[in-house]
Amino acid sequence: MRDLPVFDADTVLRVWRCRVACPRCGPKVEALPWLEPYARVTKRLAQSVARLCKVLPIRHVAEHFGLHWHTVKAIDKAHLEQKLGPPDFTGVELLLIDEFALRKGHRYATVVADAVTKRVLWVGKGRSREEVRVFFDLLGHEGCARIKAVGMDMNHAFAAEVRHNCPQAEIVYDLFHVVANYGKEVVDAIRVTEANRLRHDKPSRKLIKGAKWLLLRNKANLVMTH
Repeated sequence: MRDLPVFDADTVLRVWRCRVACPRCGPKVEALPWLEPYARVTKRLAQSVARLCKVLPIRHVAEHFGLHWHTVKAIDKAHLEQKLGPPDFTGVELLLIDEFALRKGHRYATVVADAVTKRVLWVGKGRSREEVRVFFDLLGHEGCARIKAVGMDMNHAFAAEVRHNCPQAEIVYDLFHVVANYGKEVVDAIRVTEANRLRHDKPSRKLIKGAKWLLLRNKANLVMTH
């Protein structure tokens, strides 16, 4: 197993461990106080890796110690789980759900937070119903029954999963997406309908087709001409 480097030299330990046949538990391998079960790095190396992960990306930590990226990721995850413990949903009644992009392209993750304390409760990959359902499974039946309202953008998957797990909760859409969708879906639909109705009146149809931003502009910002 790997240990902390000695100066600039990588250190690998080869240790003989006793293996005993327990009449009650079956074959057992000797436990070592400085090594986690099934680990391939010592505890002190894992502690150094976890400390460095606080200030550097996992890729840089892996390069520094000469470890695989997945090894460093697993060490960092185990350290965080031990330090933070399981999520505490006690007293949570108001939720916020949002999505955010991962790197470039159409890859997303979902974050759920307590609307009162702004504390992040859960982060998961994806934004589908199946992927968001993991959070409500962790919340449990009693936790779901305690939720009074959930704030979100106009994501149909989020809304459907909230209605399924917390039917008593109010869904509150944020104003930005309400206005954006109103302009995109309602105003555009009416504009297209009117343009089709005036298909034989080409000047009027051209005016309607090019009036998208005029219709979305605030009335106070319009310049009236005679």
